[in-house]
Amino acid sequence: MKIYSVFVWLLALSLTFGGVDLVSAKEKGGNSKDKKVQLDGKPGKGQKAVPPGQIKRYTRGAKLPSDLDYTDIGDLVDWKLKPPGKGNRYIRVNDEILEVTDDLSTVVDAVGIVGDLAK
Repeated sequence: MKIYSVFVWLLALSLTFGGVDLVSAKEKGGNSKDKKVQLDGKPGKGQKAVPPGQIKRYTRGAKLPSDLDYTDIGDLVDWKLKPPGKGNRYIRVNDEILEVTDDLSTVVDAVGIVGDLAK
């Protein structure tokens, strides 16, 4: 008899919480025809996320690809940059400023964003 009462109690408990989940699913737009759920104001108008594998992040010690498209920053007058270390130079890759070795093989430091460092 004790096993039977425990079983009935567990069944009642699971039906109670299962019913709550069904009600909340209907409230969130499951089968409700009079309510429309809209996220963040305007659907489809936000900035699209870039998949993690396509984001280019350059960190200290990272090897640069040989087909890298970059712009050399030789004249530091237009930038808020201190002179690079001996054997290093600054390059611009998209909107990032990197301090790299002279042979462009290794990132010494990811200095910052172009908008922050331009005078």
